[in-house]
Amino acid sequence: MRRAVSVISVMAIAMSAGATAVADAPASAKASPQGDTWASIAKLPDWSGVWDFDYRSGGGLARPAPPHLTPEAQKKLEAYREAQKHGEEQQTTTANCVPPGMPQIMQQPYPVEFLFTPGKVTVAIEAYSQMRRIFTDGRKLPEDPDPSFQGYSVGHWEGDTLVVETVGLLDNSQLAPGVGHSDQAKVLERIRRISPETLEVQQTITDPKTLSEPWVSVHRYQRHKDWDIKEYICDQNNRDSADEKGRAGIDIEKR
Repeated sequence: MRRAVSVISVMAIAMSAGATAVADAPASAKASPQGDTWASIAKLPDWSGVWDFDYRSGGGLARPAPPHLTPEAQKKLEAYREAQKHGEEQQTTTANCVPPGMPQIMQQPYPVEFLFTPGKVTVAIEAYSQMRRIFTDGRKLPEDPDPSFQGYSVGHWEGDTLVVETVGLLDNSQLAPGVGHSDQAKVLERIRRISPETLEVQQTITDPKTLSEPWVSVHRYQRHKDWDIKEYICDQNNRDSADEKGRAGIDIEKR
């Protein structure tokens, strides 16, 4: 009996310590700079300049391991691949100037810029002239968000890492070629500088209807302090078209 009492006592102490740690966590997190005022922004990591894929290290466009799909999603992917074999490759909507949306918008071979203002981090993306807004004012994710290309993002700082959760992705965006997503898709990003001139973005995608396990990818960006984000107007020079089956073509009248 004495041994049993000792074990129970140890468990009680551990649970008490765990409860104390949980109780202390929000306070310590809140004590770190969150960018809610201009003064706290000055204490955040320096992400100034424009960031482009770090092609030199191979980390820019490195392909992650293929996602592990649910049986239903796997069937859709196989049908997509089969159509490709028979020359029925579906033209993506990006060919007609529709942006890819999250999470692929952060994997385009174009530069990005991070703009810090109180309670918000805005990501200016040159590709398709897109903007992402990451709210860092302490708000929660909406329970029923209106779907959009970039989704609804909230973030907080854990030391020098910006942790971002995104939900509410528009259903025409894809996680990968031939792999769509459901309304339960969520993207978790951990963004941090791993060297003075290198930024790392780790994406973890979860979707119980599409993925049988979380899908993780890592991309790295190199800083260019003398660059600017350029204007990107896809419609201005677009020459792509698609037939009734979604196959790529050329609109001769526009040539």
